[in-house]
Amino acid sequence: MTRAVRVGFDVPFEPFGLIDAGRATGMLVELVRSLLDRAGVAHEFVAMTLAETEGALFGGSVDALAFKGVTPERRHTMRFSAPLVVSGGATFTRIDDAPAATLAACAGRRVVTPRKGPLWSHIERNFPDIALVDGDSYEGSFDALANDRADVAALNLHAGIAIAQRLHPGRFRLPAEPYTPLEIGFAIAASGPADLLATVDRALVAARADGTWQRIHDQWTGRPPAAA
Repeated sequence: MTRAVRVGFDVPFEPFGLIDAGRATGMLVELVRSLLDRAGVAHEFVAMTLAETEGALFGGSVDALAFKGVTPERRHTMRFSAPLVVSGGATFTRIDDAPAATLAACAGRRVVTPRKGPLWSHIERNFPDIALVDGDSYEGSFDALANDRADVAALNLHAGIAIAQRLHPGRFRLPAEPYTPLEIGFAIAASGPADLLATVDRALVAARADGTWQRIHDQWTGRPPAAA
């Protein structure tokens, strides 16, 4: 590609994608920036809402998404790099409520998660006894949980912990691990530039080998990964 690659990402999605003083940042934005810089690929980041990401990719407004959960449904329309990180869906409850370590334990309860997120369809398909509530965003999901419009929040492990600690410190039970792992990858449309995906994969192998991946991960999480 002769022009700069346009890489979309949804914000705010802590700790993966953020805007700080007008600059795109966050754990996975910084990792993707490092990978593209390593490969000598000119690029620019384009911030958007979660709901806008897939339309922007399929409509050609961006060439790739910096990070997206890898799900069977999305594999029909997107192609993904090797995992940038392995995170996963996790459950959050109010501090005065019983923990819900598995989705099976949530039968008959109200579980909030963004409808546009990757966890909604999985829960809807596999756990019909759960009453799903659309939180619209992670912030909205925690607001629903805090105000008793939901009993449990099902959210990405990394992002949920970061947002809960910032917005509601001490108010929710934070999960130690996901109820199911979820790979998160750099994404292109199914008809997108395969050479770009191969370039990211090669750079990711090198970043893991020389410690760059670990340094960026630990900088944003303050702990080693449960899986990589």
